[in-house]
Amino acid sequence: MIHGRLADALAQPGQYPAVISRALALLATLDLAALPAGRHPLEGDVMFLLIQEPLTGEFESKRPEAHVQHADIQLLLAGEEVYGVALAEPGLQVLEDLRDRHDIAFFGVPQREARITLRPGEFLVFWPGELHRPCCAAGSPAPIRKAVVKIHRSLFETHR
Repeated sequence: MIHGRLADALAQPGQYPAVISRALALLATLDLAALPAGRHPLEGDVMFLLIQEPLTGEFESKRPEAHVQHADIQLLLAGEEVYGVALAEPGLQVLEDLRDRHDIAFFGVPQREARITLRPGEFLVFWPGELHRPCCAAGSPAPIRKAVVKIHRSLFETHR
């Protein structure tokens, strides 16, 4: 997992793997406030952007998730969002497995889970297999807006 600020990442190129730096640079070229919610291609099907406008909820109502084929860059654009983050735990119960169709599985509560609060302009990067619990409320449930870049794992192998 990486926690950073978009402005800092752009000011210090080369501090992240090349494909992460490239994705962050692509985000900086877009008018993210004007993009409608939904899916937007960045590099075809191997790197794309999701603009999401969810309502945050109680921490306990959200489920930890992980992906197999994609890394996530989750950049908060508006509001405040809390994440649960945890290392993968052998034997952690899979509550819902959608990895074959949607590259996501939802898990039971890990034994050791930290919380991170994002504010606008901050991002988190989750590698395939890393547990994260997004869309948790910092206080009362509230609307947020975020950009999620999905990066297929093949880009980490071919673009070094």
